[in-house]
Amino acid sequence: MKNNLFSKGFKYIIISFFFMFLGPTLMFQSLKNEDHPWFSIVFTISIIVCVIAVVQGIRGLKNIVDSIFKKKDS
Repeated sequence: MKNNLFSKGFKYIIISFFFMFLGPTLMFQSLKNEDHPWFSIVFTISIIVCVIAVVQGIRGLKNIVDSIFKKKDS
């Protein structure tokens, strides 16, 4: 197992968890205030944060799986 790749993947997963809570919270707050002038801006930011959470999660899982199953380089 490559520890460097594993720790990098673990960091991506931790960042992903942060964004997984931040995105839906922003979305909920923006949908509660639909009549506010900044609704579309906050809603767009919340969608972007949710996409970032998914991308970081996939990237982290890929790094962890690669660190476990990839053959050692000669």
